[in-house]
This record gives sequence, C-alpha cells and structure tokens, in this order.
Amino acid sequence: MEDTDLMGSNDNILSIRIIEAAKLLFMENGFRGTTTKMIAKEARVNEATLFRHFKNKEGIFLEITKEIPKYSHLRLETILESDVSPEEMLYQFGMELYQRIVDSKGVLIVAIIESKRRSGLVTNVTQILRKLIEILEKRFKALYQEGILIESDFFTASLMYVESLIGLFVVQSRLDGDMIPIEIERLCRSASKIFLNGMLKK
Repeated sequence: MEDTDLMGSNDNILSIRIIEAAKLLFMENGFRGTTTKMIAKEARVNEATLFRHFKNKEGIFLEITKEIPKYSHLRLETILESDVSPEEMLYQFGMELYQRIVDSKGVLIVAIIESKRRSGLVTNVTQILRKLIEILEKRFKALYQEGILIESDFFTASLMYVESLIGLFVVQSRLDGDMIPIEIERLCRSASKIFLNGMLKK
C-alpha cells in the first residue's frame, strides 16, 4: 500500500483520514477489538504512516475524544427552556442526547465504556456528563420554583435520567436493538413519562 505526497497539508489530510477510519472501527468493534492494522487498512495508509502521525492506538482514540467536551450544549439548553410540558421537554432532551451520540459516530459511547480502563479518557467523558447533568438539574429546580415539580433531590434525579438514557443507548447501539427491540423515539417518550411520574405535583 502506497501513500501519495505526505508533505505539507497532506499530513493533515492523512491524520483526518486515520481519525475518521478509527471512529468507524471503534464503534463497530470497540477499542480492544480494533487494531492499528485495521485502522491503517480502512484509512488506506500503511502502518508506518499511521505511527508517524500517532504514537499508538490509544493516542488515536485520545485525539478523537478531545472533541467530546467541546460539543455545544446550546440545543439542549434551548429544549430545556422551551415552553412545552415537562414530559415533552424530557422527551426532546433524550432525543437530542441520542442525536449527539449519532453525530459523534458512536465515539461518545465507546469513550464512556473505555473510560473505566483508561484514565486519560476520564476527564473528557466526565466534563460532558457533568455539564448535561448540570443543565438538567437547573431546569428541574426552575420547574420546582414554578410549582410544577415536587421538592426532590434534583441533582440525583438529573444524574439518574442522563445515565439511564445513555445506558439504554449503549445497549441499543452495541446489540443493534436485538436484545431490546424498541424504537429510540418510543424509548425516550416512555422514559420521560415514567421518570416524571414521581416528580410532578398532582
């Protein structure tokens, strides 16, 4: 396998090709199931070129996950501030969270799974999860002040909602829905209804 001109801007192009190939393979096979040989083949470069751009497989993955904390939360904040029912709000929040995972090409899911084994990923993953929980907790507190929700531990509630959805998305994506055959829309709709059942003022 031969590479074309590797000088100048082509170095950057090759790095992007390697990263995009790795994203696809990490999602399909997980971190441990992906090798540098597989990444090089998918990116159409030889392994020597890959190692010239990245120290190792973990270096590629860490580079990919650097983008995770930079994801914009504007869309999620807009949903939480919109003039809809709490149930509809949580449904839209869940759908947007799922879309974010889709847009990341599954990297967020793989990063969450791998962060337990690789300390270098913990910061990147923790930052985005903490922000998701923070903005949801803030909205729950506002709904309580408006007399819509009963008094509760809104941090724990936010933590449980975000982590339960992500957990379900992980199962769905890794098993292609075979174990739990349910559409994402139905999953998010039902989750929002069940979750709010014990929080809404009667």
